[in-house]
Amino acid sequence: MGSSTNSGTEKEQAEESAPPAYSLVDDGGLVAESGNVQGDGRINVNLESKIARTLAKIIDLQQEDIHNPPPDYINLTKQVTSCEFKLNIVIQIVGSRGDVQPFIALGNALQKHGHRVRIATHGVFADFVHESGLEFYPIGGDPAELMAFMVKNPGLIPQMKTLREGEVQRKQAMVATMLEGCWRSCIDDDPITKQPFVADAIIANPPSFAHVHCAQALSIPVHLMFMMPWSSTKAFPHPLANLHSSSMDPRTANWVSYGVVEWLTWQG
Repeated sequence: MGSSTNSGTEKEQAEESAPPAYSLVDDGGLVAESGNVQGDGRINVNLESKIARTLAKIIDLQQEDIHNPPPDYINLTKQVTSCEFKLNIVIQIVGSRGDVQPFIALGNALQKHGHRVRIATHGVFADFVHESGLEFYPIGGDPAELMAFMVKNPGLIPQMKTLREGEVQRKQAMVATMLEGCWRSCIDDDPITKQPFVADAIIANPPSFAHVHCAQALSIPVHLMFMMPWSSTKAFPHPLANLHSSSMDPRTANWVSYGVVEWLTWQG
């Protein structure tokens, strides 16, 4: 009897609470003021909005973009030298096969330098990763479902039809699973060999979301890489932003667009 009770208690404890229901929050009109989403998924950024004006003030406190010249090119294909310090590196990826493949090449290069590399991504890519000779850790999530959601909702803000059909709640549950999977990928033993693993460094693409939080929890470095511009720059605007003429300096407007897009992304 006691065993049955304990089993039931353990089962209840193992069941994670579902993410809270998605609901619109009154933000005082900040989302509507900051910009509106177009049919192509891009957003018309209102450079006169409160968020944009605040970000423009922040840039005044920062240095101008300073780019040191790149170091001289060294051809490493002729001779691969092993690094003095061997690291456990986890590469966290959320996306399609096209998102995963470039990181396979990176992982193989790091492996040649003596590092232990683990690819943490969706389970459907397990064979693809193992065939490359790298370790694999499943973080959950279905890339096909994620891509379908993006096709239906190409912009930053989901359509009302999507909200009514409950797709956002399902996506929230999937993201919650992937966040937990990304964290476990930093500290869990290898699923096959059971060899212990604790990450010394994280490489990730931005949509994996957990990267900076995992790095902060473990006090280790993290490096973000993506297939499109994602870091604030004055050189050009965010790829998802449409900028219209305003009194703001064009280079400042370019820099501000990244902050506005990121802010809207975190609104859900």
